[in-house]
Amino acid sequence: MFAASCLMVALRPDAVRNATVAPHSTLLEDLAYWGTQTPLRAEDDLVGIVQNPPNIALQSLLAAVLVACVVYIALRARVRFAPPVPAAALLGLTAGAIWPWLGTTRPEAGLAVAALAPVAIVGGMLYERRPPGTMNWALGLIAGWLTVSGIGAAAALVFMRLDVESELVTLAALLALSLIGAQVQLSLGRNVAYAIAIIWAMLGIAAASMSLSMTVSTACVLGIATMAVVVVRVTT
Repeated sequence: MFAASCLMVALRPDAVRNATVAPHSTLLEDLAYWGTQTPLRAEDDLVGIVQNPPNIALQSLLAAVLVACVVYIALRARVRFAPPVPAAALLGLTAGAIWPWLGTTRPEAGLAVAALAPVAIVGGMLYERRPPGTMNWALGLIAGWLTVSGIGAAAALVFMRLDVESELVTLAALLALSLIGAQVQLSLGRNVAYAIAIIWAMLGIAAASMSLSMTVSTACVLGIATMAVVVVRVTT
């Protein structure tokens, strides 16, 4: 259900960018185009460029998340007496599948569910009975991607509700992503798939915003460096 929802969100038409499609209100469009019909700017819509990826880096990350779902199922199928899937992880995946659609009409509720998704998955990996180690890599990648999209949703909501400068909001979101990502990765230890997903996303965000805001691109590079240091620390 989570994989299907991600794919449907990524493939659904964008009414604002495609004038031939009848307008329809979605969370991504409401937040990216609040009161304007100008082209999408990466620093205005972190959640949009992650869930509706505009470049090969973000498209490949989304593909990796979808593959991770299949790999997780396949790895569990190979283990004869695998422990049950952590209940918190199931809750997180369900939240990750629901929040883009809930946010269409209730952005605040959508943000709450978006925040629940990575927290629940990481909690399941840390505090519930763990499956064999290789399976947690798939969950780590999914949790990392959900962390990026959740923080992107928060940034977009602040931009819409408070009318704060978009670049400032995005810089704050990238700082939060770096700090939260580093702390979670230190807790997860050698399962660096979580950090890889965040680094991967920051590469895509930097590429998407390069021609729009060098400040945002530079912040992404600093965030990548921070996460890389954490990865080295937990693996050595």
